[in-house]
Amino acid sequence: MSTAAAPPTDDHLARGIRSLALKHWSNACDHLAQAVEQATAKYGDLAPENVEPLILYGKALLGSAIAQSAVLGGAAPTGPTGEEAASSTAGPSTSAASTSNGNGQSANAAAAGPSKPNFHFGGDGEDDDEDDDGEEDGQEGEQEGADGEGEAASGDREDDLESAFQVLDMARATLEKELNGAASLSESKTEQENAEKATLEKKEKLAEVHRLLGDVATESEQFEPAVEEYTAALEVLSTVYSPSNRALSELHMLIALALDFVPNGNDRAVLHAEKAKKVLLLKLDELEAVKEGDRDDKTKREIEDIKGLMGDVDMKIEDLRTVPVAPAPSAADSALEAFLRQSSATLRADPAAPVNDLSSLVKKKKKVEPAPGIIQEEVKEPAVEENVIVIKKQEGDEVPDGKRKADDDATTVGEGVAKKAKVEGDDGEAGPAP
Repeated sequence: MSTAAAPPTDDHLARGIRSLALKHWSNACDHLAQAVEQATAKYGDLAPENVEPLILYGKALLGSAIAQSAVLGGAAPTGPTGEEAASSTAGPSTSAASTSNGNGQSANAAAAGPSKPNFHFGGDGEDDDEDDDGEEDGQEGEQEGADGEGEAASGDREDDLESAFQVLDMARATLEKELNGAASLSESKTEQENAEKATLEKKEKLAEVHRLLGDVATESEQFEPAVEEYTAALEVLSTVYSPSNRALSELHMLIALALDFVPNGNDRAVLHAEKAKKVLLLKLDELEAVKEGDRDDKTKREIEDIKGLMGDVDMKIEDLRTVPVAPAPSAADSALEAFLRQSSATLRADPAAPVNDLSSLVKKKKKVEPAPGIIQEEVKEPAVEENVIVIKKQEGDEVPDGKRKADDDATTVGEGVAKKAKVEGDDGEAGPAP
């Protein structure tokens, strides 16, 4: 019995790259995970051959996490996200910037469908009530299913972000190891040009890894680590690219956007946004230095692109400079604040000052008193199970001597004790004595 041979690593890598380009995040994660597993088993954990599959796998995991945020209600924004706005400043200048421009695109997918409210009309028959109960049970089941899917999506998203961080961190460690080894062996190599080219490519990949780690931290709402990763990427690329490279402008803007969410980071955010603008101006001057007749279509498009971005960058700088100010209080708020301040000052000046008694303004409910001569029935505790009839005598009423004597005989004589009469009829109902 023959068994099918496992696809080679290159096949999984090629399929993962194709799925990544099509934003098929699930397929990309599956293929690239297998490519990383096979490369690690073949070359080792920190082998340089693993860097490319690790970076691509980290991108796929990050894209999957951003796409799943739509399930949690974070989709359908009205404008471009901060990451997309920063990516637009980089343009097509470098491969390091262009390889990560599509990470946040899928976050714009709409997640919420049309609402289907339930309408219930009162006064229906019993059959309608039973149908409504069945519909409510079905809707409760759908709601529980939706909640379960939301919780599962939240867990998958967190798992993807955690896996993306681990994968990209492994790629970072591998690249740093390779760069340190290349620096120590650079003097003994005869082919300096090839060594410098290889070092340049590794630095570009290391900067890309730091940028992706910053994106993972931003998606996890950990903005201070995001600033550190973006800054590390900026430091690496600053040693590789010219000051007019638009990839530097992109990183400056990403740092500014992350600092906008960091406490006391407003001044630093403005500084990096201004540096992003400065890089764009340098690039614009460099492009416009070419004579208009010698400019190709690519140069013309890039000039127009930068000019269009300058307005957005200026607006973002102005937003970062503007400190939120509380709205002016209304006349009613000012009057209330003055009254409270005056009352507080009065109490502090004279703690023994009389307090206004407002109890006279409280309306009390009057007690209902029974009319004279009305027989009231007092119910005793349930354990007694006996009803007592109390006959209240109105002042001035005269009682015959015979009845008064009978009442005196039936009551307990004592000082300060009220007289009671208890008469029971044959049918259990109380009545007057014969």
